[in-house]
Amino acid sequence: MKFIKRIFSLLLAVFISVSAFSQEPLRNFFQAGEENARILTKAYLQPYGEMLGTSLNAGWYNTAKVHKLGGFDLTFSVMNAVAPSSAKSFDVGELNLNGLNVQGNTAPTIAGDMPEADRAVLSPSAPGGDMVEFTMPNGSGNDKLPVPMLQAAVGLPFNTEVMARFVPKMDFGDAGEVNVIGFGLKHSLKDYIPFVKRVPFLQMSLLAAYTDFNSSYGVGSGGMMQVENGELAISSGAFTSRLLVGANFPVVAIYTGVGYGSTNSDFDVKGTYTYTNDSSQEVSIGPDPFTLGYKTTGIDFNAGLRLRLGFLALHADYTVGDYSVLTAGVGINIR
Repeated sequence: MKFIKRIFSLLLAVFISVSAFSQEPLRNFFQAGEENARILTKAYLQPYGEMLGTSLNAGWYNTAKVHKLGGFDLTFSVMNAVAPSSAKSFDVGELNLNGLNVQGNTAPTIAGDMPEADRAVLSPSAPGGDMVEFTMPNGSGNDKLPVPMLQAAVGLPFNTEVMARFVPKMDFGDAGEVNVIGFGLKHSLKDYIPFVKRVPFLQMSLLAAYTDFNSSYGVGSGGMMQVENGELAISSGAFTSRLLVGANFPVVAIYTGVGYGSTNSDFDVKGTYTYTNDSSQEVSIGPDPFTLGYKTTGIDFNAGLRLRLGFLALHADYTVGDYSVLTAGVGINIR
């Protein structure tokens, strides 16, 4: 358990950075009013909301071959999603904000980086409202989201393999908590296709898998904003189904996968947020003002290579999609 906790300390460190960078922007956005804050926060966090589910759908396999009955592997992988350039900034003027004047339209997302002089400035369109003038916050400058994962698989009868990802809820004190669970099935198609069956090194299989991720982090007071019971709760569900094709040789295995994936990630903003507006009036928003939902669907393709050195296996693959993913890992593999 200590080893697993160390592994997922790395995962948590990534999401601590998300929390750390999102806290100040979140507090700033509430100064634009509750509905405007929801719109601005959703646009700002969108790359991480979509990359999280994309990363969770990767890393399920490193060969198209299915374990023999009783065969198993224990594999540690890191799935590193990368945001495209188009996801590093957004046009504030296109968000249809209410009661605000926008000077300059461009702002970075959490994955971007932009000098303050180039970022949009938001100000109330009329005096006496609940809004405060502010400059759009900067992003983290980090366009990558690495997710570590520990996974086990075992061979079953009927040329089928079952896979599992599971980490019980772990509490890291002030840093937050995280838990992951996932299950997958892989079934060999080799015996159904005569050509594949006749070629010993060719492999073909179908895979279906689902991962559920949950975490939460505290949001504290800062600047002009007083926060009570502040929390950013993140949950993500990711489903993938793929056709796998590969070639297995004594030391090297080549594999590809193509299929459909869908992800659904929610960022739930909790707590009560209180600030003083430009008319020196106290404004309070909450409790638990909104939940931000991010969904992705589509076809993706990956290709990879595995090296087997006795019981030890090293693998790496690259997934092509709206958010590309580079996966690399090491495992113990017994057929």
